[in-house]
Amino acid sequence: MTRSPRVKYITYYEDSESLPGRRTAVWEIDKANHRNIVRSPVLMRELWLEMWHDIHPDKKSEFVTKEKRGPLRDDDCYWDYGKARCAWAEHCEYRYIFGDVHLGQSCRLRNTSADLLLRYV
Repeated sequence: MTRSPRVKYITYYEDSESLPGRRTAVWEIDKANHRNIVRSPVLMRELWLEMWHDIHPDKKSEFVTKEKRGPLRDDDCYWDYGKARCAWAEHCEYRYIFGDVHLGQSCRLRNTSADLLLRYV
């Protein structure tokens, strides 16, 4: 069988021996550039927060994911092409600033009135 150079193939691996009663599944897309994943500041910040929470001895609760707490920085806001607006509409808004190359760069955290006052005072 010859693989087409234009088609991405998915490799699937499942391990049921590591943890009794649990399964670990690994999905990988062939011919995808995986090195750039670690260059994403949003992904690395989320990974760092979750790892810090897991190793912290005084943790009192479960880790709160971004789906529950919402975005923290402008980098967390992105363009939702399906809805034709910025994702996290309650937290993010479309605000173009000169130099933005794509729609996702123009999605920023909404300003509160206190933020607006600090900008002008």
